[in-house]
Amino acid sequence: MKKLTALLFGLLVLKICFAYEGVKLFQSGTVLEYDTIPYMIDDKCFDLAYGEMVEMFEGKREYNFKRAEFLVEWAYGGGKLDYGTFCHTIDSITSILNKFIDDNNYRQYRTCANYAVYSYLVEPSYLNGYKKLEYDFDDPLAKKDFSKMFVSNLIKTRVGQCMSMAMLYKVLCDELGGRSFFAFAPHHIYIKHVGEDGKWVNVELTHGGVVRDIWLIETTDISTEAIRNGIFLTALSEKENIALMMMLLAKAYWQKYDSWDYFAIRCAEKVLAQLPNFSDALIVKFNVMRSQGQSYVKKFGYFDTPYSNRHLAEFIDLMDKIDYLGYSQQTQEEYDERVKEAMQKMEEKIKSGK
Repeated sequence: MKKLTALLFGLLVLKICFAYEGVKLFQSGTVLEYDTIPYMIDDKCFDLAYGEMVEMFEGKREYNFKRAEFLVEWAYGGGKLDYGTFCHTIDSITSILNKFIDDNNYRQYRTCANYAVYSYLVEPSYLNGYKKLEYDFDDPLAKKDFSKMFVSNLIKTRVGQCMSMAMLYKVLCDELGGRSFFAFAPHHIYIKHVGEDGKWVNVELTHGGVVRDIWLIETTDISTEAIRNGIFLTALSEKENIALMMMLLAKAYWQKYDSWDYFAIRCAEKVLAQLPNFSDALIVKFNVMRSQGQSYVKKFGYFDTPYSNRHLAEFIDLMDKIDYLGYSQQTQEEYDERVKEAMQKMEEKIKSGK
């Protein structure tokens, strides 16, 4: 099973770093010293968003995915987004979709919400102003503008990434009383739901189709280890949905401040304390450790100390765990090419009438 190129690069960096004593992170009563991590930027919005998400994650606050997604947008936008306005936008869409369901007598089907949301997102019609979703090939990782990753931006532009598309589907389906689940594939997230026949359906929003597990396995090189360990193709739980938003919050913080620091590691460690195999949190932790290694080498050069040995051992353990779980990743170019091919096949199928 192939390892991530980034992981190998990170190991080479960390072999010559980790000696500068710094911030201490408390996890389950144990002190872990992340030597070169700056504490964190004083941003109350990110801190408040994190606190509310932690309450959802720990069951101290009622689960609400719509609210969790909003919190990421709100924090990244500096607290300027209004939740009432956000909810009103979602309500306006769900009102149209509820009418669509009733007008067509779809309420009798348990998948009526799934079909209505799918129609709104990927089929040009009066529901969406005859404009289906489009995949953002220009900025697929939202590096130029991270707000492209959010539900609000997708509603406004109808252009987004697999993440924003899946989140909008989930928010709308929840509001309509339907059932839907996130699932991971390499460099990708998609929607699963149970069909009328009781079998799982995989909804691929990037090209607007329904695909089988075998298609995902073959086109993204998913290992048997990853499937067995629930890394890929497995429906996420509500708790994991909040964990996903906590990792998106960490990434939003990084994009805004260009800093993998204590805030990101705090998000990751909070999740890993209860979900030790949650791949998104493992990768965020990896990014922090790699970043601290690079920063140290740039600032201090090479020093071999007890700190470097301990942190290198921890990083190797992290890499071994990620590898053991079967985590693998495509390049962005490989993923974009797969999306293009799928779109072309879908268009050919529509034209042929099959």
